[in-house]
Amino acid sequence: MDSKGSRPKQPDWLAEVCQESSIHGMPYIARKDLHWAERILWALIILGSAYYAISSCLNQWYRFRDNPLVYEYEYLFGLRIFPFVGITLCPTYHDETVIPRLINETWGLDASKDKEKAAYYRKFLLAINALRYSTLETLEPFENDTTLDIVNYLNILLTLQKKIISVKNPAELAPIITEVGLCQTSSQLTRYGNPYGKLETLDVEPMKQCGYFSNCITSLKPFNSIVAPIHMYVHDVEEMMLPDDMRTPSSDAKDIESNDLDVMLNTISAESEVRNLPVAYRKCRFSDENNLQYYSPYRPSLCRLECRIKWALSLCNCKPYFYVAAPEAPICKVSGMLCLARAKWLQRPCECYPSCQEETFTIFKASDQTGGDRNYSGERFERTLIINMQIARMGINRRVVFSTDQLIMSFGGAIGLFLGASFMTIYGLLYFLITFIAYTCKNRFCKR
Repeated sequence: MDSKGSRPKQPDWLAEVCQESSIHGMPYIARKDLHWAERILWALIILGSAYYAISSCLNQWYRFRDNPLVYEYEYLFGLRIFPFVGITLCPTYHDETVIPRLINETWGLDASKDKEKAAYYRKFLLAINALRYSTLETLEPFENDTTLDIVNYLNILLTLQKKIISVKNPAELAPIITEVGLCQTSSQLTRYGNPYGKLETLDVEPMKQCGYFSNCITSLKPFNSIVAPIHMYVHDVEEMMLPDDMRTPSSDAKDIESNDLDVMLNTISAESEVRNLPVAYRKCRFSDENNLQYYSPYRPSLCRLECRIKWALSLCNCKPYFYVAAPEAPICKVSGMLCLARAKWLQRPCECYPSCQEETFTIFKASDQTGGDRNYSGERFERTLIINMQIARMGINRRVVFSTDQLIMSFGGAIGLFLGASFMTIYGLLYFLITFIAYTCKNRFCKR
């Protein structure tokens, strides 16, 4: 049995930490030759310095988290090339002559024998043809009719607008189903709006390139010389058209006139160092940083479409027919689309980051042209949409002003200024803490 005199002496851990630490003032706390008031004074000074060091580090962290980027204007050099503006044309049109045949093929009804029922189905077909994602409540008169559940909505649109769908291969504008119905577009993402019900890319002319020294103008003769009012959207050619979106300006094209549209390209670029910041801090995504389930690559428009699909599925267990993605999800019938309208599914905001590198457009001039007086009938053959894209002299660039390296250095500067500490000081404190825990556990084990 060990005698009391042979027992190891319990170390003074506090004194050892104070003497070995490189934090300014700590050795004075452990000195026994100083008055207690002087030692308390040094302790208060150290506590105050630690408070200001921690406060300064937190301020730098908040700055890194909330404002790590700065937006600056830069000159767009004349040799830079940009893709031409994307165009989506959404007509107000239907072919009246195909309605009786469509009613007969869908419901087996002869329009000439039962005119009242045929008029009812005609009203439904026109409601589907004019339906938008924000006007689903217009289907209320057809809510309790189960004979409408067999309808293929995309087939209705393709049949009613067959005469204005381009048959060229590749087409200058390919048909696409959007949140405002059947349209035609030059977007390179036709795969996700294929109205034929398959996730396959439609043949559309490759996107044109434009620069300061090239001809940034194009002309279209839409819809095979059929006169129809058009709602025209301009957008990034590598995006889907988003109605009622600030990045998708639009203009109405009248039904008997040619239209001349002047569009200004505004660019937003990003330095390579932006990638080193977390997405949540830079608040933008590059196209290869995809986090979407139904779409790829990442685009803000695709993100919003996916958000709408998931929200519709969670509310009413179906998706509207104008979303081609998620082919395994059930398509909403009339009751399902009314369910979405009553649940106010559009009021939920979608948390979609913008692209770190993107092109936005502004319509700064729109003019109409006509070829003659009221008796002139050549507009249907001469009608042309002219889009002239101009490039701004300056663009916006995302630049990192507070990177991760700068955050670490600012932490070290604040701690070194107020406490005189460094990384090795923190390592030493952790070493003493681990040693203290190990020593305590060992003694308790030996006593047992």
